[in-house]
Amino acid sequence: MRQRAITVSGRWFLWINLLFCLFILGRHYFTPVQSIAQITHLFPELETVMGLVLALSSSGIFILRMAHDQYAEWLSQFLHGTLLCISALWVGCFYILLASGDSRIVFPFAALLIFTALISLYFDGRVLLSFTLPIWLVILVCNFVYPSDLTVLNAVLYVLLACLFESGRRILRGWFVLAIRREQENRVLIKQLQSLANHDPLTGLANRRSFHLLLDKAIQRHLQCNTSVSLIMLDVDYFKKYNDHYGHQAGDECLRSIAKCLEGATRSTQDVAARFGGEEFIMLLPDATEQQAVDVAKRIQQNIHMLGILHAESPVAPYVTISQGITSLTPATTATRFIAEADAALYAAKETGRNQWQIFQTDK
Repeated sequence: MRQRAITVSGRWFLWINLLFCLFILGRHYFTPVQSIAQITHLFPELETVMGLVLALSSSGIFILRMAHDQYAEWLSQFLHGTLLCISALWVGCFYILLASGDSRIVFPFAALLIFTALISLYFDGRVLLSFTLPIWLVILVCNFVYPSDLTVLNAVLYVLLACLFESGRRILRGWFVLAIRREQENRVLIKQLQSLANHDPLTGLANRRSFHLLLDKAIQRHLQCNTSVSLIMLDVDYFKKYNDHYGHQAGDECLRSIAKCLEGATRSTQDVAARFGGEEFIMLLPDATEQQAVDVAKRIQQNIHMLGILHAESPVAPYVTISQGITSLTPATTATRFIAEADAALYAAKETGRNQWQIFQTDK
């Protein structure tokens, strides 16, 4: 946030420095004749200093506008260095003006420069103080080294300016911190909403909506690159009887345990396990041949067997088991047809005794 803010507002502040510099130069060029004699011997030095401010400000604006990445970290570092150099040049400018006895313009002009710096750089106290503090100190010191009739009044004005500056900085920084916190809270909320939209709240797996989006991408990649894609559809055997016997809380815990088994059987982060509905799950295996899908199905079966979740009402085994249907994507197969093939293979596994896996047979 600070890098973005300093890049955006820093460009405006460089324009302000450029305009103030032109004002100083113009003021001396259009000074009444009777006042020129007081500053003629110092004007070449002032002209050189202001020329450097013009060059630095113009170069900074050009680089900020032409940078490919407007929020790159190096840009904020570059701007910080540029502002340090410009601050040193303004120190020289105000020293020349005070040494020449031209002190009446210094206070209002410095106040404008300092408060525009506050508006532009309040979110980064390090950059703000590194720009304003040297200007403040040189004016305050020179006010007593080169005394004028307004010495005491100037000192009071500088103190008031410091109080206004610090109070304004704290208020603006408080608003900035609050804005950052609100943005962070909004980002966390958006992530939570995205997670709810794409994940099953019970198991933490991808939900049906998210699965369909990923399946469409896998099929599109298959068409473009001719990659293999496989599906495994899974169903917990006699889960209704499990719920009736052990209760719905135990049923929810059973589904969470099975979800962990599915995640543990994946080959890589590309494999996606999703809850398809109720006690039914589905696994998307990009870049997986039929044999690789069979290997995943075997790992799933082994993982669930190792869980050993008791299922007293199951006619198949004394523990929870699953049936699985496997299919691989063929050319011209739609997403709907692909899922239907996995479902048909699952149905075949149930019909032949459950607690097993079956591969979709095209000739059936």
